[in-house]
This record gives sequence, C-alpha cells and structure tokens, in this order.
Amino acid sequence: MKRFSILIVLLCASSFAMAQKADAAFVVGGSFVSDTNGTVLTVPTTVHTDHHLFLEGALGVRLLNAHLASLSLEVPVAGMTSQKLTLASTPGTVVDNLSTVFITPGFRLKLLPVSPISPWVSIGGGWARYSLNTAGTTENKGALQFGGGLDFKTGLPVLGFRAEVRDFLTGVPTFNSGFLTATGLHHHNILAGGGIVLRF
Repeated sequence: MKRFSILIVLLCASSFAMAQKADAAFVVGGSFVSDTNGTVLTVPTTVHTDHHLFLEGALGVRLLNAHLASLSLEVPVAGMTSQKLTLASTPGTVVDNLSTVFITPGFRLKLLPVSPISPWVSIGGGWARYSLNTAGTTENKGALQFGGGLDFKTGLPVLGFRAEVRDFLTGVPTFNSGFLTATGLHHHNILAGGGIVLRF
C-alpha cells in the first residue's frame, strides 16, 4: 500500500510538472524595414519602405518548466498595412503601398518565469506574404524570426505586460519587377512594441 501511495504521488507530481500552460500576447508598435537596392534603366536606385504601425498576436504553450527557465512553443502572427514605398531617385513620390503578414512558429525560452520581470528570447521560421495595394500583386517569401523581450507580472495572475523587439528576416519581395534582383534572406522587418499578455 505504501509503494502504491508513493507511485500515485509521483504520478501526480509528474502530471503537475508536465502541465501545459498557455499565454496569448497582443502587441502594438512601430516597424523599421531595411531598404532594397535595385536598378531602373541601368541606374542604381533604392526602394525605401516607410516606418509604420504593426499589430501582433502571439500564442504560446509551455512545453517545459525548470523553474529557472521555461520553454514554450509559440506562434507569432504580425501584420502591417499601407507602408509607403518610395524611390531614392524621386524622394517624396509614393510608388505604391505595401501590406505584410508574417506567421513564424518557433520556440520561446524564458528566464526566471516566476519572477516579477522575466526576460525571454524567441526564434522561429515560417512564411511572409507581401502585397502591393495599388498593383494588386502578392508574393510569398520564407521568413526567419528572432527576437527577445521582457514580460512583466501584475497583481492579477491572468494579466501581464510585454515589451519586445522581433526581426522578421525574409527574402526581398521583387514582385517580378525586373529591377529588383536580390536573393537570399536580406530583408529585415524589425518590429518593436509593447502590449498585454493573458495567461490561462
């Protein structure tokens, strides 16, 4: 009977330790997008993407809790609308407006998850969709996401705050334009902001 009781206690403790807790974050902030170099009629030029407001939602599910650190599976989804595109050769003239969506599942490692302030880092990979609003054309690119931030606890167990910076690194959207020929992951979309975290 004693061994059976010990076994039950161990199973309960293991189940409690493996229990998955989830959180949902809602973040808003500003974007900083790298310029793109190209050639128009053999003349080198630069396409500049204006800074813009972004919105992000991120769902996280805890996979492991070691008290000093925790590991979560997370799926951040971020988007920006109507980013102005201008050419360096004709500053002030808007060529088109760009809308972008990123979906990059990955992992988040959080340090000191039970403390009032918890730093974390994140890395993941997935998909980016670029759309030209006027031209109506779209282009999909692979995306690598990495970043970090701070989670702040409040007096309410279900509510917290988050400050973060993420870089969604993608291929350069060329839209078959003929003058943008860059290849590889060179297009940085740095998003910095803050918001709320709901834990359940």
